[in-house]
Amino acid sequence: MDNILRTLEKNAREREGEEIQRRRVELAEKLEPYIRGYLTRKKYKGKIKLFRPNFFNDFDSLEKNNKTLLTVTEMLSKTPKVIETAKAQHDIKLLCNICRHIIISIDSTSKDVSFVAAFLNKDTIKDATSLITSIFTQIPSVLNSLNPEKAADVKHWQCLIHFVIVFSSSSTWPLIRNAPQVHPVLNGLCSKMMSVFYEHRNYEQFVSSLFVAVNGHKPPVNVETVNAQFSILYKPIKANNIDPPPEIFSIFVLKALTCPALLLHLNQQNIEQIKTTQCFEKTLTWLRTNQEEIESKMDVRLLINMLANIVHFAFIDEQTLQTKVYEWTWAVGTMLSRCTELTVKHGDSKSSLQYWHPVFGHYLLPIDKRTEGALKNVLYQLKMLWSSRVVKCLFRKIIENKSLSPCSTPSDNQSASKNQKDISAAFSKLWRKLGGTIDSVTSSKSDSEPPPNLIAIVCQVYMTALSTMVHMKGEIVSGLCRDDQLLKQLWSYLREWGEKYGSSSGYLFSSSNAEQWGPVAASLQSLKRPNSPHTATLRLFVDAASAIVSILDEEEIFEKGTPFSNKELESICKYVNIFCFRAIWSGAVDEATVNSTGLFHSMHSLLTVLYERDSRRSFTNDPKFWLISEVKPSSLTIEYEKKSGKGVLMMRKMAHLVPIKDRMLLFRRQVQDDKNRVATIQGDSQPQTWITVQRNRIIEDGFHHLSKVSLNQLKSTIRVKFVNEQGLDEAGIDQDGVFKEFLELTLKKVFDPQMNLFSTTSTGVLYPSPTSSLHDDHLALFTFVGRMLGKAVYEGIVVDVTLAPVLLAAVLGNHRLCAFDELSQLDQELYRSLTFVKRYEGDMADLSLTFSVDEDFMDKISTVDLVLSGRTIPVTNENKIDYVHRMAHHRVFRRTQEQCKAFVSGMQSILQPSWLSLFAPNDLQCLISGVNSDVDLSDLKRNVQYFGGFHGNHRLIKWLWDILENKFTSEERKLFLKFVTSCSRPPVLGFSYLEPPFSIRCVEVSDDQDQGDTLGSVVRGFLALRKGTAATRLPTASTCFNLLKLPNYNKKSLLLEKLRYAIHAGTGFELS
Repeated sequence: MDNILRTLEKNAREREGEEIQRRRVELAEKLEPYIRGYLTRKKYKGKIKLFRPNFFNDFDSLEKNNKTLLTVTEMLSKTPKVIETAKAQHDIKLLCNICRHIIISIDSTSKDVSFVAAFLNKDTIKDATSLITSIFTQIPSVLNSLNPEKAADVKHWQCLIHFVIVFSSSSTWPLIRNAPQVHPVLNGLCSKMMSVFYEHRNYEQFVSSLFVAVNGHKPPVNVETVNAQFSILYKPIKANNIDPPPEIFSIFVLKALTCPALLLHLNQQNIEQIKTTQCFEKTLTWLRTNQEEIESKMDVRLLINMLANIVHFAFIDEQTLQTKVYEWTWAVGTMLSRCTELTVKHGDSKSSLQYWHPVFGHYLLPIDKRTEGALKNVLYQLKMLWSSRVVKCLFRKIIENKSLSPCSTPSDNQSASKNQKDISAAFSKLWRKLGGTIDSVTSSKSDSEPPPNLIAIVCQVYMTALSTMVHMKGEIVSGLCRDDQLLKQLWSYLREWGEKYGSSSGYLFSSSNAEQWGPVAASLQSLKRPNSPHTATLRLFVDAASAIVSILDEEEIFEKGTPFSNKELESICKYVNIFCFRAIWSGAVDEATVNSTGLFHSMHSLLTVLYERDSRRSFTNDPKFWLISEVKPSSLTIEYEKKSGKGVLMMRKMAHLVPIKDRMLLFRRQVQDDKNRVATIQGDSQPQTWITVQRNRIIEDGFHHLSKVSLNQLKSTIRVKFVNEQGLDEAGIDQDGVFKEFLELTLKKVFDPQMNLFSTTSTGVLYPSPTSSLHDDHLALFTFVGRMLGKAVYEGIVVDVTLAPVLLAAVLGNHRLCAFDELSQLDQELYRSLTFVKRYEGDMADLSLTFSVDEDFMDKISTVDLVLSGRTIPVTNENKIDYVHRMAHHRVFRRTQEQCKAFVSGMQSILQPSWLSLFAPNDLQCLISGVNSDVDLSDLKRNVQYFGGFHGNHRLIKWLWDILENKFTSEERKLFLKFVTSCSRPPVLGFSYLEPPFSIRCVEVSDDQDQGDTLGSVVRGFLALRKGTAATRLPTASTCFNLLKLPNYNKKSLLLEKLRYAIHAGTGFELS
């Protein structure tokens, strides 16, 4: 018990001690500020206690009212001590108040208070100079310590810069305005005082503060202050006929030109000074001399800012760009290559830690927080790289100078020749840095390539920009294509290059007269040398041509010949077609490398665009235009069926080299193999699947039953039992015909625009409805529709459905369609509007467009951005082509991408993508609904089956064929085919592939009385005997069996009359 009491007492004492200590600490914290204040006041007691509050505290602005100025004598005697105090205490407010006092005094014309008087008196000039110099000495460090996010600091900043500007020249001082004889002396004095800013440390601090001043979309300090500060630091750079001190110019380049978007904030006066003092040229020279700075030393995040300013230099000073195009190209290329090193490529997994950069997309370095707000301005500067002004200037220079040597400007001057040699070496070094190599392995002189020349480097710079700023690829290519002549000139250049260097590559790739269509052999040689100096020129031309062809309308291509004439377009088509064929057939590209070979990818993209465009409206009337004479289509088919690498790849990438009927046969063979495989798996256990469907609930019951079956069951036989509206089973045995009817009815209903799963254009083309989400589980319905259409194709059943090419291309997966082209079919109104925007020659600002679109859904308006923050990005003359691309892409692809994805997944679950790779979108449409051509009656005669006593030489059958051939028009023959089969188009492979086969049966009575063929009915049909009711009855059809039911008419004219009436009235579609 005693131990417990002692423990309790001990704990109580400890708690009491802790409480006393806590109170002591709390009391000390409260007393500390008072003690510190007392000690500070004691330290400075009697020094400035009375002087400071009476005078400088009033000068917190430049307002002159109610302010008492010290005399010049008082200022010179008392201010130095106050300046020392301000410096010791880092009292920026006090320093600024002194500066304002001096500024106001200089504006006075009184000799007693104007500080100018101190410079006019030999007794006070030294003290006055010392006073101003002491203030100047503090300004760089003070500016460097200010935070422009604080309003008070911004006010201090503007005051200090104003103070410096006042003493930069004496010409504005009122006291000596009428005494010009003293201006030279005083201006010299001002220059001497300002020289303190151009000392190494002060200049560096002064420039560093400018870096902070321009951060943000708008400078934290006002633009006037930024321009004033720039004019101060630029003074030693612009000295007439005197090169700036090397160390000062180095600081200017490394510090000032890395300020984000500096040139964007400068006024016209400063811009003109930059141009007249050859700052651009001096900067390029310095960068060449100190190339290690941009090649390795400088932080990439600062290098981005310098790159933007160097590009801006070119934009404002075209004359220097033309004379220094080699140096500028080298500098921009080197900087871009550094930026590219940290860009995360698509599918690159070398680092899981990635950052989003508004300029370069996914990046390996975080954004510099100091410059994050200014990146929008930096991006604006970088866009000048593909502005019309810069592109024209660069390509005007290099297209006029087509020589393939690195530096082709002739010069007799030895120093100029030495400079060319230096630039040539730098180009070779840059080429390797940009990812290129200079092949010197070949033994023959004729096999060697020329070193990288200017046109190759410029094109590689743009290709590097395309790979670095991936999310702006469309805008970059559009900028390059703005001048139609550029593509024509590049094509001419490539043809000349091909003629000069293409023949040397014949040892690797066989040559033929195909060379007349472009530099095929030389281009193929670039596949062997993927980093060849001229590959960039090829790729830039191909990528740009692909972009421009995809955005042009038919009037521009066929009537205006923009940018290529019809003959040139044919040549380019042949060129890319032969290139892609030879690349695959020779083995230069295979399955392992096809996706990583940039040149082939670009060429194939252009080939796809041209082929799809030609499918709409042909460039030539030659039906064999896209075929290759070097190989027979049968050879390609054999290679494909052997499953050789080049055969499979050729059919996947260039199936158009094989005629459509041959590909259809291949497809049917693959389907039959799959049917055999499924039958083997299913065996006798589940040979067929039965489903019961109510007539008034076809979609609901079909979706309910068929969504549950496995894919193998769906590919096997499906038997359907219909239940009529009274709830009774319908009579009849399903021998594939009833399922065909179910399939046709289902597809007819789901594609009906009134159901709102699909919408239709004025031409009857179907595409997913943007408002399909009103249906519950609408994506599952799209999957079901895709399965049903896939099942129809799988079974060889043609259906009268015309799908939009965008949906067909989505099913195929690897076909690139032009959104703008497709828009002409899907939305004529938007297509006309975008065409107007594309051709608008005025200022786009007049249209007040942004990169966004307002969409109305159920009377609710929502704004959708076409790019990140698109509603804040205006459409300009420079980016309008990119806007047209993005708007069309949104309308054609993005708006219904979820519906398309669901539809595709359903269709591809039945039809394997490898089978579909044999077709282009228009080919797939033929596979679904047959060919859009006249009915081949001779083929139909060969494949028709007769019942009920009919035969090929029967009188009525002869009348029928004669009527179809000679009395019916082409449209009526299509109506007849639709009457019997429910589809107006004949099968692509002919009627031998129609399932079920086309049949004609003689009938004597109406369908409800028809008991099928009997011995008597067959004999009467065979002998052309008829019952009395035949003359009054119309022909009917069972479309589910592709069966035409004809009464045994006794007159040909009666058959013509009844048959014509029936097909136009749309009777038929009955179940036997």
